[in-house]
Amino acid sequence: MKKLISILFIFGLLLSCDPKPEIETDKGQLDPNAKIVLRPDKSVKTRATIGGYTGLQVVQEAVNIYWRTHWGSNNYYDDEKICARTFTDVLKDYAKPALLMWSTDIITQEGDFLKDFIYGYDVVITDVHNDTIAFVPDSVINNARPLIEAAYNNENYTECYRLFNEAFTFFPYPTEE
Repeated sequence: MKKLISILFIFGLLLSCDPKPEIETDKGQLDPNAKIVLRPDKSVKTRATIGGYTGLQVVQEAVNIYWRTHWGSNNYYDDEKICARTFTDVLKDYAKPALLMWSTDIITQEGDFLKDFIYGYDVVITDVHNDTIAFVPDSVINNARPLIEAAYNNENYTECYRLFNEAFTFFPYPTEE
């Protein structure tokens, strides 16, 4: 009888064990000082070429980024709005090269998800003369959006900031002849 009770006890212990314990991942914390990185697409030359801006030239010449959106402060509008940000030297990384935006253009300082940029389209980068020198394809924004929203909804800031660093690319426009 003792043997049967021991076997049942051991069997019960085995059934109660979790064979695949969940691995806790570091979801990070809200970081309002994080940046969104806009890099030249991998197909873009970073150094001098004939007939078009290089990635580095876009970073050097960039002054503004504009986009169209139906969102403003998380309110939907029937009429589209044009939003803009300015690139100061603090928001330019010449070594990568890359243009930077504040992460608060997608996740506010209070931790709210902001739709203005991530639901934007027709994203263009302009120079000091307000001439368009590069663009972010709508497909880049559309592909990044569900991934960032899913990470945000899972409160996984580590993944959000990884995507901010890797998901956004731009293409230069050809230079004027």
